[in-house]
Amino acid sequence: MWQRIQTLFLGVAIITNLVLHLVNFAVVKSNQLTYEFSLWGLLNTETGEMIYSSYPLLGLNMVSTLLSLVIIFMFQKRQLQIKLAKLNLSIQAAFVAAIFFLLDFALEDIGLQNAEVEYAIATLISVLPLLFIYLAIRNIKKDEALVRAADRIR
Repeated sequence: MWQRIQTLFLGVAIITNLVLHLVNFAVVKSNQLTYEFSLWGLLNTETGEMIYSSYPLLGLNMVSTLLSLVIIFMFQKRQLQIKLAKLNLSIQAAFVAAIFFLLDFALEDIGLQNAEVEYAIATLISVLPLLFIYLAIRNIKKDEALVRAADRIR
């Protein structure tokens, strides 16, 4: 299980998703106020008050992280592993899209449509699990093809 490359890819996807809990996706500047947008929501930096919570974003991240962990331990059922990894890929893509949509909804909700938004490097980091999950799918398929070829030889 641990010696397979797809386990490494899924492990890196898990670690990357966990790192996203600690960083901000964007900084919003409006008039004299500054807000930070993270997995937890839109935070007023001066008062420390949570202006808008983004629990759907947090939920998508946690589901993707847990699904990656489940996929690692399903190494004996490669077909199911591939299907779950494809599901995880779509969840992770929805997560990346939700970052932008939820920030727009938050700004619209509190009336800051004309605010200046500076996206942080964490927005780019959120795309990395997509790459690693895709690479894991490719390697799981290679393992399955190898096993099928060995079965034909017998």
